Amino acid sequence: MSSVTPIRSGGAAHPERAPGQHRMERAVEHIEEGIRNGLYLPGHRLVEAEVAANSGLGVGPIREALRLLAGEGLVEIRPYRGAVVKRLSADEIVQIYQAAKGVVYMSLTLAVPALKDSANRQRILAAVDEVRAFAEAPITDLLRAVTNYYFVLHDIAGNHYLTKLIQRLHLGLVHREVANLHPAVDQGRVVKAYVDATDALLAGDAERAIDIKMAYFDNYIETIRKADRSGEG
Repeated sequence: MSSVTPIRSGGAAHPERAPGQHRMERAVEHIEEGIRNGLYLPGHRLVEAEVAANSGLGVGPIREALRLLAGEGLVEIRPYRGAVVKRLSADEIVQIYQAAKGVVYMSLTLAVPALKDSANRQRILAAVDEVRAFAEAPITDLLRAVTNYYFVLHDIAGNHYLTKLIQRLHLGLVHREVANLHPAVDQGRVVKAYVDATDALLAGDAERAIDIKMAYFDNYIETIRKADRSGEG
């Protein structure tokens, strides 16, 4: 089965950037995608020379990217060890999902009129088909497809700032940690939520799509809290 290729922000115009800044942004994207795809797992030490070799970039942009991502909580800078992909606690995962609810709410609202465009309809259908295709795959693969679905949804919504917000929540890392914390996720239920929400969007029913996704988030949050409590016991 083919791997999921995350969709980055597309339509918004960006101001002209200096070459150094562009290389740093490419370094950030490489590290984020490496975490989503399992190249850099939680707890993995991010050796600057190794990451530079993997990305085809210099050590300088990698170092700047690691500092930026440390500020965003994606990596930790540890004395004598350097940068390490951060492990998230259950409480941190819950807080990120709570923040994601607000972003997803707005994107679902904005996506309905944008989905009158046939190209956008094809994009969201392809994204949900990919989620469906990974229904019986390892949970990490399914959650990568889910992450990709969000990139597509927010890009279709057409709000550059919503896309940036969801990127900065680093759902790829969150999903990988969820798979570690609670590997017995009901994958059929996950897929159904995305299929049903997409059907509602394509029917022009933003309110129903929002109800489905908010209930999905709330259930997921409660599942994580229960898994954390059982782990403490």
